[in-house]
Amino acid sequence: MATQAPYNSNHLEPALESLLARLRRRIRSYIWADGLAMVLVVLAGAFWISLAVDWLFEPPRLLRIAAQVALAGALAYVIFRFLLERLLVRLSNRNMALLVERRFGAFRDSLLTAVELTQDPDHAAEFNADMLALTHRDALNHANDVDLSRIFNVAPLARRVSLAVALSAALVVFGVGASSAFGTWARRNLLLSDELWPRATRLLVEGFNEQGDAKIARGSDWNLVVKADAALGRDIPEIVQVRYTTLDGARGRENMSREGVVAPGEAPFQNYSHTFKGVLAPLDFFVKGGDDRAGPFHLEVVDSPTISRMTLHCEYPPYMHRGPRDLPVAGLMQLPRGTEITILAEANKPLVSVQIDDMADENSPLTHQLNFANEPAGAQQSFSFSVPRLAGDKTLLFTLRDVDGIRSREAVRLSLSAIVDEPPQVNVQLKGIGTAITAQARLPAAGEVSDDYGVEKIWFDYHVDESPARQQPFAAEPDGVEKLAVADALEVRDLKLEPKQKLHWAVQAADTFALDGGPNVGTSQRYVLDVVTPEQLRSMLEARELMLRRRFETIVEELTETRGLLASVVTGPVKKPEGGDGKPATEPGDTEARPGGIQPSVQVERVRQNGERSAHETLQVAVAFDEIREEMINNRIDTEELKTRLKEGVAGPLKRIASTMFPKWEEQLKQLATQLADPQAAPATQAAALAQADAILIEMRQVLDKMLELETFNEVLDMLRQVISAQEKVNSETKQKQKQKLRDLTE
Repeated sequence: MATQAPYNSNHLEPALESLLARLRRRIRSYIWADGLAMVLVVLAGAFWISLAVDWLFEPPRLLRIAAQVALAGALAYVIFRFLLERLLVRLSNRNMALLVERRFGAFRDSLLTAVELTQDPDHAAEFNADMLALTHRDALNHANDVDLSRIFNVAPLARRVSLAVALSAALVVFGVGASSAFGTWARRNLLLSDELWPRATRLLVEGFNEQGDAKIARGSDWNLVVKADAALGRDIPEIVQVRYTTLDGARGRENMSREGVVAPGEAPFQNYSHTFKGVLAPLDFFVKGGDDRAGPFHLEVVDSPTISRMTLHCEYPPYMHRGPRDLPVAGLMQLPRGTEITILAEANKPLVSVQIDDMADENSPLTHQLNFANEPAGAQQSFSFSVPRLAGDKTLLFTLRDVDGIRSREAVRLSLSAIVDEPPQVNVQLKGIGTAITAQARLPAAGEVSDDYGVEKIWFDYHVDESPARQQPFAAEPDGVEKLAVADALEVRDLKLEPKQKLHWAVQAADTFALDGGPNVGTSQRYVLDVVTPEQLRSMLEARELMLRRRFETIVEELTETRGLLASVVTGPVKKPEGGDGKPATEPGDTEARPGGIQPSVQVERVRQNGERSAHETLQVAVAFDEIREEMINNRIDTEELKTRLKEGVAGPLKRIASTMFPKWEEQLKQLATQLADPQAAPATQAAALAQADAILIEMRQVLDKMLELETFNEVLDMLRQVISAQEKVNSETKQKQKQKLRDLTE
C-alpha cells in the first residue's frame, strides 16, 4: 500500500490538475470543430442559394451587392456566435470540476470541494485537516476512473460536420464538373459582372428604359409585347408566361398569346402579347419562356393628362356695354353671339403638346397644334388659345401629351353655344280699357319693358282697320336701361275715329343690338278694340254692373247659409252611451257625431272654407267695379257723382270687408276649431264668430243697397238719355219739315 502524502491545501494534486486541463482542451477543440463546420455550412449554403437565385432571376448588380453584404453579416454572426463568443468564455478549474461532478456522481462533490478549498486556503483552515485530506484522497481515487468522452454530446457536432462536408464536396464537384457555370457564377457574384447566364431562349421586352421602368396612364389598358429571338440555334418557347405582383402584394401569372408560329431562321422574332386591362396601380413583373427570364420590369401608373381648370376670358360686343369677364368652364358654355374668347387652361401636370380640333365640320375638323418642347423649360402646365368672334355653336376637343409621354385617354370637350340676342320683353297691358272704346278714349299702357343689354326705344304701334301701321313714341326715353317700368297713354280722340271701326293697338320696343340684323324689336300683346258710341258703351257697362250685382246677391245668400251652418254647431263634449262596465264616458276631444249626424269639426271646417270663398269672390266683385270706374274715366263718359258712387259706395266698402272683416272671422273660426271640446271657451268663441258673421252680412247688405241705388240712378240717366234723344229727334224732324216748307214756298 502506498504511503499517503500529507494534505496540502495550497496545491491541487497533479492528477486532478491534469484531469481538468484535459477536459478544458477537449472543450476548446469541440468549439473549433463546431464553429468551423458552421462557417463551411454558411459559405456552401450561400453558394448554392445564390447559384439558384442568380440562374433563375439574374438579379441586378445592386441586389447581388446586397446579397454579399448579407452573407458577410451572416458569416460574421456565425464566427462570433459559434467561435469567438465561446472561445472567450473563461474555463476555470471550478467550472471543469462542476462538469465532471455533474456527469460522474461517484465523486460526491469531493472534486469540487478540493478545487474550491485549494483556491481559498484561508477558508480551508476553518475545517478539520483530516477530513479535508480524506476528501482530497477520495477525489484522487475516482479521478482514474473518469472517461472524458462521456461528458460530450457529439451528435450535433457530427451532423454539422457531415452537412459541411456534404455541401463542400458538392461545391467542389460542381466547380470541377461545371467549371463554365461556376465561372459565370463567380464573375457575376464575386466580381459583380453584368454577364448573363447562357440561355437557349432569348426574350426581349421593348418599351422600357435601362432601369426596366415604363409609365402608363391610370385606368388604361396596356399591351405587353415580348419578342423571342428566332435566329438559328435558338429555342422558341411554346409558352411565354408573365408573372406579376401588384402594389398590395397580390401575385398572378398569365400565359401570353402567341402571334402566329415562326420557325427558327424564318423571321427575326416570334411575338407574344398580353393586355393588362384597366391598370389602376403599379405592377412589377417579369416574363419567362423556355430557359430565359426577362425582368424585373416596373410599370408605373401616372395620372392621364387632363385639364384641371379652364377659364374663358370674354370680350363682349360693344352694344352690350359690358366689360371683359372671366368665366369658369362648367358644362355647356352659353355666350352671346359676337363674343371674342380667349381660353385659359391649366393641366394637372406639365405638357409638351396640345392638339385642338375644331369640330365645326366633323368630317374634316380644323386642327391646331401647340408645342411646348421648344420652350425654355421644355414643358408647361398652362396654355391659352384664342377663338375669333363667336358666330355660331362651336365644339373644341383638347388632346394633351405630357412629359411622361402619356397622351390623354379622351379628349377634353369644350362646347360653346352662341346665344342669339332676344328681342326685348314687353310685358305691357291696357289698363282700365275693355274690348270697346269711344272715339274720345284714352288708352293707358302700364307694365315693364326689359332687355338683357338695354332698351333703346319704346313706342305705340297702332292702325285702324286695314290702314298702314303708325307709331307714336313714348314720352319717356329708355336711355339704354335693362329694365324700365312704363306708364303712358295713347289719345284716341286725335285719331278722329268713327263708330264701327276697329283699332289695333300694341306697344313695341327695340334693343341696342348692333350686329347683323339688329336691332331686335319686341311686341306686347296685341289688342283689337271696337269703336262704339258713348251710349253703347254705357249700356255695356250697365249690363256688367247688373251681372255683378246678381253675383253679389248670390254671395250674400251663400254667406247667410254659412252663418246658419255655424249657428248649428254643437260645442262641448258628447256623452257616450254606457260601455260594458256600465260606466258612461265623457272625454275631451271626442270625435263622435253630434245630433244631426255631422261632426262639429267638419262643420267648422266647412264654414271656414265657405268664408274663404266668399271673401275671395267679394274681392273679385270689388276689383270688377274698380275696372268699370276706370273704363268710364278712360273713355271720358264718367261723371263725378257716378265715380263717387262706384268707389265710395261699392268698391271701397267691398275691399274693406274682404281684407279686414273676413280675415278676423277666419281667425275666430280657427280658434273655435281648437276649442270644440271645451264647454267653457267654445260657446264664447262661437258667439263671437256669429257676431262677426252678422256684422259682415250687415255691411254686405248695405253695399247691395248702394248697388240698387246705382242701378236706379243708371235707369234715371237712361230715361234722361232717352228723353234727350227723343227731343233731338223731334228737333231734327222739325228742321226737316221747315226745310221742306221753305222749298215748297220757293217753288
